[in-house]
Amino acid sequence: MKDKIMKTAESLRKDIILSTQELVRIPSVEAEAVGEYPYGENVYQALAKALEISEAMGFETKNIDNQAAHIEMGEGEEILALLCHVDVVPEGSNWTYPPYAAEVHDNKIFGRGTIDDKGPAAAALYAMKIVKDLNIELNKRVRLILGTNEESGMASLVYYFKKEKMPELAFSPDATFPAIHAEKGILDLKFSADFKEENKEGLKLEKIKGGNAANMVPDYAEAVLSGINKAELEKLLEQIDYEAADLNLEEVGNKLKLVYTGISAHGSMPEEGKNAISYLIKILAELPFAKTKVREFFDFYSKKIGTEYDGASIGCKDQDDVPTALTFNTGVIKGDQNKVEFIVNIRYPVKSNAEKVTADIRNNLNQQLIKVEILKDAEPLYVAKDDPFIQKLMAAYQEFTGDKSDPIAIGGGTYARLVDKGVAFGPLFPGQPELAHQKDEYIEIDDLVKSAAIYAKAIIDIAGVKNNE
Repeated sequence: MKDKIMKTAESLRKDIILSTQELVRIPSVEAEAVGEYPYGENVYQALAKALEISEAMGFETKNIDNQAAHIEMGEGEEILALLCHVDVVPEGSNWTYPPYAAEVHDNKIFGRGTIDDKGPAAAALYAMKIVKDLNIELNKRVRLILGTNEESGMASLVYYFKKEKMPELAFSPDATFPAIHAEKGILDLKFSADFKEENKEGLKLEKIKGGNAANMVPDYAEAVLSGINKAELEKLLEQIDYEAADLNLEEVGNKLKLVYTGISAHGSMPEEGKNAISYLIKILAELPFAKTKVREFFDFYSKKIGTEYDGASIGCKDQDDVPTALTFNTGVIKGDQNKVEFIVNIRYPVKSNAEKVTADIRNNLNQQLIKVEILKDAEPLYVAKDDPFIQKLMAAYQEFTGDKSDPIAIGGGTYARLVDKGVAFGPLFPGQPELAHQKDEYIEIDDLVKSAAIYAKAIIDIAGVKNNE
């Protein structure tokens, strides 16, 4: 069966590439609701394109109020679902190739969403096509379910499951191989500081902003300052230890703008990036702002958060025996001389909870200066490594790779945590760079084809009638 599956996958290579490119070329970043489009017209266009491709293959499709949709094959009461999404995070900056051109270079497709999650969605769809072309008899319905706001809360899939049956089993091609039996909890916290006090002469913070999304390590942050001239600020900066190549000082009218350029990464792996917000604040904390509360805020951030990514100084560092460890990423900041707000994306251990993390942080704050509130919390996911479902996924993966690694735990969050029994499964292979949410995101074409084959084998093993061999 393995050879038949791989031969069929290879015969579909050009179509898999083309379908991936068609999806990537749609800039499906969530936007304000417009008419019939709950997450903006571009997100809808990506969903519509996926359904158009699927219908051309002969699959049945169903659109649930433009919130989500499914593509279906097979028969039976039980459902095996493949969970993907067509929305993407903002593209960020400094790409080598245009982020929505889906150009092919060195056997890779480049573009926002190639690895997260449009390439994997195409692989999942063509896995179903492989099973269909091989005339495999199924005793379960197989559904590729496509959500539309996975990157910003997963509400579209919650909506979908209010309208459609919950699958008995599901896997999400939205992470790494091998099978992922545990996902950390995901907590977004909003920190705010009020600076309202008498105006004083001297250095003022006119504006600060940075980042595109809570679950991205920001690669850009800026602060606009007044009450100081360029020569004076340059003299102050000379006394501060920082990497000058990453900081740019600009004159904007009678004000000055400091711009810090960092390195983007997925919010679940802040150690892979360089947080522009945190590094900029590290510099700002050394400047003599006129307002006492502004100075106190920057001092707080520098000492309690700084450039750490484990939450140690703010009191929430944690690790369990799964093992999963807490990560801490400031993703977005905005503010002026009266108030600053920033959002932190925390991935907490499987055996912890949001209440504990938040309490640990509050115990380390000056709550007269800093307020903290929970914006959203997604509880951890855990399935035992020896569960039969996990074992079948592992067997399909091992058959095409020979890799005997154990199931793993991750910090990323996938749709798998929204179903009764689900896990993440691929498409990134061990040892490959994690480029989700980063510039120059790409997927290897050979990996795209291999993933489709692995998913097809998993469908056959889980939903196929016994005599298919």
